[in-house]
Amino acid sequence: MRLATLLLFLGFLRAAALAPGDKAPVLEAKDSYGRPVDFRGSYVVLWFYPKAKSPGCTAQAKRYSELYPEFQKLGARVYGVSHDPAQEQCDFVEKLALKGGMIPDPEGRLARAFGVRSLLGFYSRDTILLNPEGRVERIWRSVNPFQDADTVLAYLRGKAR
Repeated sequence: MRLATLLLFLGFLRAAALAPGDKAPVLEAKDSYGRPVDFRGSYVVLWFYPKAKSPGCTAQAKRYSELYPEFQKLGARVYGVSHDPAQEQCDFVEKLALKGGMIPDPEGRLARAFGVRSLLGFYSRDTILLNPEGRVERIWRSVNPFQDADTVLAYLRGKAR
């Protein structure tokens, strides 16, 4: 019991029991350039990652960027979300010429709302897909950064049939 209490205190246990079909938490957010993000009206992919510029996160970001035109064809918007401050995310985007958006979440509001674990400011690698009606369509927890974008794109392609 002490370990569970410690992990909860550190933010490692999931804060929210979110499930497919649930109404997505209504939150206001801005991307790393300060533009408002609307979570309704189209599919929205939120891929949570631990730290900008780290090897796994770089690979995951590059793959989402490569596939971004395919996501757009399916009417999906794609956002990476991390604890990193906006300027660090902007540097990440510009250094790698990434497509899609980034959302800084330094207070952890989005992470908590979507049940993403956080340990010392590093988010677990989870991906949440919201549908155009503002509901949670699908949740992938502890994803592989090298396969995540392909997995989500395949799911969306299956929905388009």
